[in-house]
Amino acid sequence: MKKKLFYMLAVLAVLGTGCDSKLELKNPQSIDGEDALDTDARVKKVLVGNYASFGSAALFGGDVLWMSELLASDAELNWVGTFPDPRMIWGKNMLTNNSNASATWSAAYRVIYNCNNILGAIGVVAAADQKRVAAEAKFLRGMAYFELVKYFGEKPFVAGNAASLKGVPLITAPGPSAPQSEEYKLARSSVQDGYTQVIKDLTEAETDLPAKNGVYANKEAAQLALARVYLQQADYSKALDAANRCITTATANGFALTSTYAAAFNTTANTVEDLFAMQHNAQAGTNSCFTYFSTGTYGARDGDIEVTPKHYNKYETGDQRRSLFFFESGAWRAGKWRDLYRNVKCMRLAEAYITRAECNSRLSSSVGATVDADVNRIRNRAGLASLTNATLAQVLNERELEIAFEGQGAWDAKRQKLTVDGKAWDDPKMTFPIPLREMNVNANLVQNPGY
Repeated sequence: MKKKLFYMLAVLAVLGTGCDSKLELKNPQSIDGEDALDTDARVKKVLVGNYASFGSAALFGGDVLWMSELLASDAELNWVGTFPDPRMIWGKNMLTNNSNASATWSAAYRVIYNCNNILGAIGVVAAADQKRVAAEAKFLRGMAYFELVKYFGEKPFVAGNAASLKGVPLITAPGPSAPQSEEYKLARSSVQDGYTQVIKDLTEAETDLPAKNGVYANKEAAQLALARVYLQQADYSKALDAANRCITTATANGFALTSTYAAAFNTTANTVEDLFAMQHNAQAGTNSCFTYFSTGTYGARDGDIEVTPKHYNKYETGDQRRSLFFFESGAWRAGKWRDLYRNVKCMRLAEAYITRAECNSRLSSSVGATVDADVNRIRNRAGLASLTNATLAQVLNERELEIAFEGQGAWDAKRQKLTVDGKAWDDPKMTFPIPLREMNVNANLVQNPGY
């Protein structure tokens, strides 16, 4: 009897120890950030996963491209789809609960939170890879903040008084990924501070990114991104230098214009012209430009975005860029977004050439090449005759036609101070509202004028 009692107590002791051990196990559904980023391999996996977040539909999987084009439509695009939220963007009559605006805000901050945590854990990354990993995170964070300050900043940078214009909250310290966290309930920083952070991130990224990095961010992408940022500030000297650095680095490392304009689009792999593109195939990625610009014939919706004759007729006869459009269901369609499971073209070398030409034209300089040389490189590839003594107006026309519907529409209209669909470039309705959901959870936020 005593032996039986002893064995029972021993078993209970073992079971009791086992229970205590199980209670100490960490919840696999709620892994602490320090555990998720405690090894070289884990940090690199989070970085790769963050590219997927960056390429989600709400960001560079397409939305930040087509939303810019709808906002800048000026009767050159029609939204004929049934979804009300893109129609609001196109009509410049957005509500604060617009689902596209809200999704872009959330997706951008998700990328930013991940970048902050990657940078906070950079010490566990193999010494040989630390600079590259940090540079990739800074590139993604800089690009995310750039989109936020352009879409949600109170007014464009060129409106003046950027230090007093409201931008977006700036968060650069590691922390939880839940946006509801108290530490994230910050007031809006200024537009100036937003641009300062973007330039800092992209400049540091340019320094440490390799010129070739597979499908991931590279030095040339950071250089072209900086050129875009300086253009928005009308700082043409710095934009010129960044574009020239981009071209110099790119051409020295095997990048070049594709032989034809059409060859630059609808590709399953990056071309020699792609400085940065989001990958999309049947297994992963997304391309919402295809979803809305293409038609049911090619597997998309029903041709939600139509190209009007006002835009189509801007192209000269024989322009290969004009030939890429296709006509279906009574309207012209943007052929560069025609096919299913094709990469999203985020940055092409052609943009760097036309940016350099614009800046040289404005500054009466010839850094890297003459204005004519850069413009004619673009025109000749499109099958057009060369220009002589190209004017700024001609350069800007080539820019519009070369990168049409690739996400620069609204930003080019704003920095050039154009009127769009009867609204001034700095009209409150040319800016997105701070999403209602964010206003509800963060009492420190102030809504944009006009909403």
